[in-house]
Amino acid sequence: MFDRWLFVKAAIGVAVVAGLIAAVLFWPERASQGTTGGEWTCSMHPQIRQDKPGSCPLCGMDLIPVAQMSQLAELDKRAGIETEPVKHRELFKEVRAVGKLDYNEARVAYIAARIAGRVDRIHADFTGIQVKKNDHLVDIYSPELFIAQGELLRSLEAFEKAAGDRSFAQVNLDAARTKLHLLGILPDQIKEIEKSRKTQTHLTIYAPLGGTIIEKNVRAGQYLKEGDMLYRIADLDPIWLFLDIYEPDLQWVRYGQPVEVSLEAYPAETFRGVVTFIDPYLDDKTRAVKVRVNLKNPERRLKPAMYASARVRVRLLPDGTPEPTGLEGKFICPMHPEVVQEKLGRCPICEMQLERVPEARRPPSKPKEGPKLEGHEHEAQAGKEAGKQPSGVLAIRATAVLDTGRRKIAYRRNDDGAFELVELELGPLAEGKDDAGKNVGYFPVLKGLKNGDKVVVRGGFLLDSQQQISGMPSLLHKEGQSAATLHSGHGGAPAKPSAPSGHKH
Repeated sequence: MFDRWLFVKAAIGVAVVAGLIAAVLFWPERASQGTTGGEWTCSMHPQIRQDKPGSCPLCGMDLIPVAQMSQLAELDKRAGIETEPVKHRELFKEVRAVGKLDYNEARVAYIAARIAGRVDRIHADFTGIQVKKNDHLVDIYSPELFIAQGELLRSLEAFEKAAGDRSFAQVNLDAARTKLHLLGILPDQIKEIEKSRKTQTHLTIYAPLGGTIIEKNVRAGQYLKEGDMLYRIADLDPIWLFLDIYEPDLQWVRYGQPVEVSLEAYPAETFRGVVTFIDPYLDDKTRAVKVRVNLKNPERRLKPAMYASARVRVRLLPDGTPEPTGLEGKFICPMHPEVVQEKLGRCPICEMQLERVPEARRPPSKPKEGPKLEGHEHEAQAGKEAGKQPSGVLAIRATAVLDTGRRKIAYRRNDDGAFELVELELGPLAEGKDDAGKNVGYFPVLKGLKNGDKVVVRGGFLLDSQQQISGMPSLLHKEGQSAATLHSGHGGAPAKPSAPSGHKH
């Protein structure tokens, strides 16, 4: 009984094994016989057409029926290949830099003693205090001031008593007034002295501008000499920000550009300024150029020596160059770049002759290799023919570009489904929004593609490696490789390819 059941189990096992062997031996043949009709092609090179299954003569992959080419999207998905059309987008070049806030040199006043004397009273007695223009700062007793006032009164009396020609008396009176003015007496004070005919024993020094006292070198009872420094006052509105711009980014920074600034003290706020000056020299130690930005500071929240980070966002033109700032053709003062006028004239601050801002420099145009136009040249020509210029920049996603440093290529999918290697001429890497509204890196296309071309944005290296294996033109080999080159170093001549033996996986 035991032997009978053992025999039955053995027979069942033999039958199962025989069935598997038959399936392996006969199923491919029947499958191939059922699909021998029609054309066969390569999923990587759809231009290949054969009347029977086999291997692709270009890449060696197994051919598939042409009827299955409708499943290209699914095949691309399995291979990890994604395509995206090249189209016009709004691109920006973003330059980030760090810097430090500093005093506005044009709004800093150094107050020195114009006469020798003794400090009897101090009105502004500590640093950091805010003063307004013409606020009193300190009272100084000076014998020299007393003598100068006596000269004024005597000259005034001589002028009033002079009969006939008063020109000589007028000269002496003007000289006495000028002397007092140079000693720091204001015109209103001089008029008061002439009216009251009384001399003043003290000289009151007033603030020449409103601002913050950032330095104080005077004490009550102190004796001064002519020229001694008393105060240093700085107006902190506007305040200056000095940025370090490195050589590769210098071409994107121009006069009049808006700048967004953030500080550690106010991380949730963004301050906006304007580029007002670019140093004409490069710091050899930092390899950077100092760029000055004017920042409004009405509430005095921004303090000198604060560190700041800044962002300059420049819109790109179709040829990959920065958009004009709007100052081109206007007139600015070389000493006060914040002074901008539409017409030629003089600076209202220093009365220097204004200078015209030159037009933005454009890159030299390259000679065309032939009548065929591509990239932004093709779009510009099409726009002229249609009576309008294309808006935005013809852009290709950064992930679609394969770059060796000398060559830039991309793979374009043609209408027949084949992938074609395209040589590219691109502008600088910039930022734009994709169809989903996300910020993505893009290159302006100057030559090589036109609007609507579909390029591989994912899986390009896979296609390129297949091109290299096949000896076709690729990223590293512009002209492709011969069979001898591909098999060099393998110990002999390359083996001849065998005849196709069916569609095997």
